[in-house]
Amino acid sequence: MKAVWQAARFAVRRRRLQTTIITLVLLVSTGTVVLALGLLATVDGPYDKAFSRQHGAHLTVSYDPAKATAAQVAASAGRPGVTAAGGPYRSQVVNVPEESDRTRPGLLPPGPFTVTERVGRAGDRVDRLALRSGRWATGPGEIVLGTDYARFPFDPIGKKVTFSDGRAFTIVGIGRSITRSSQAWVAPGQLTAPDGLQMLYRLADPAAPAGTVTTGLPATASQSYLVSRQQATEAGTTVIPFLIAFGIAGLLVAVLVIANVVSGAVVSGFRHIGVLKSLGFTPAQVTGVYVVMIAIPGVLGSLIGIAAGNVLAGTVTTTLGDSFDLPTASGVSPWVDVLAFTGVLAVAVITALVPAVRAGRIPTAVAVSAGAATRRGRALKVQRALARTRLPRPVSLGLGLPFTRPGRTALTVTAVAFGVAAVTFATGLNRSLSAYLADAELTDTVHVLVPVEGG
Repeated sequence: MKAVWQAARFAVRRRRLQTTIITLVLLVSTGTVVLALGLLATVDGPYDKAFSRQHGAHLTVSYDPAKATAAQVAASAGRPGVTAAGGPYRSQVVNVPEESDRTRPGLLPPGPFTVTERVGRAGDRVDRLALRSGRWATGPGEIVLGTDYARFPFDPIGKKVTFSDGRAFTIVGIGRSITRSSQAWVAPGQLTAPDGLQMLYRLADPAAPAGTVTTGLPATASQSYLVSRQQATEAGTTVIPFLIAFGIAGLLVAVLVIANVVSGAVVSGFRHIGVLKSLGFTPAQVTGVYVVMIAIPGVLGSLIGIAAGNVLAGTVTTTLGDSFDLPTASGVSPWVDVLAFTGVLAVAVITALVPAVRAGRIPTAVAVSAGAATRRGRALKVQRALARTRLPRPVSLGLGLPFTRPGRTALTVTAVAFGVAAVTFATGLNRSLSAYLADAELTDTVHVLVPVEGG
């Protein structure tokens, strides 16, 4: 074993260019695998995973405070089928007035607007709010807007919103509720005329009707989480299939590139294999030398690739979460890193093992003379046929080489084909989705023709 390790270390130091190339290829490939697996994990039921992390409410109910006390409403948390509950939270439906000055539109669209008293996510067992920017409202005159009403081309923090009753609030943060339980939140005690007591329930049967919980109580409104789930996944139903296809293509390209580069590195060392055998190395030891020689840069490249892939995957998944208006998990799951490291290293080792085992079994003289001895077969016939053409000799030799090793040629062609397909797919996907989302924003607009007299 010591001789194998020493021979492998010597080969790694002597073949610095080959070692560097293998390290870089496995670095990029591992980063691609981490990104692809992280992407597949992110787009696999993104709403359901975010809903579980944020302990979203299966049922949101508003009760009339004039007909039931807070204690009576809170007691509904003990109803059969309720596994957890939050509230009651005082809420109020306020009205956003329409701006009289058409040249200065308001921050919020005119109409009814639900505001709820919450203290961020402190102690919340159900519907844990996530702060997207700014801070939580803690004092009088402060408000946190929900992401549904905070899609501004500018930073709204510090801007004021005014309601029909004349009260003005300063925006101090942008929050996200996976349940979409409210459109804005203020600190407790800020609502002057609350008209609702909001309760949030997690149910043993998420599809159970609201009546199983609200029986005997003055419920004024109720909403199932299925409504918010549909709203959150509408855009994803179009994007996710393409992202899954892109992730799978990235995995295939990474595997093919690794197999091509590593097998080429082993095949190019046939003469070195013959030297090792002439020194007394057994076929098993020769195979071990080449496996270790590939594993050393493989481990280094994979570890660096995991670090780079985590950074890139974190950025991409965060962007996707914002696009779907969903809170995303912090970082890539550890199982993705473990699977990427072991998978990429296994592909590299197995790819090196196949030609190394075959080379270890050939006679020493044949291995030493690899590339010099004439090889019979279909490749020789192709070379002779090309030699009879008028093509320059370097061109005919180059055209004949792929037939010498048809397996590696097929692997190279497949890797290039998948790589070009992945780039083409990514470019087309970006343009198609951009056009689709641009058209989707026009679904609520009306095309109006205004005739001009005398025109």
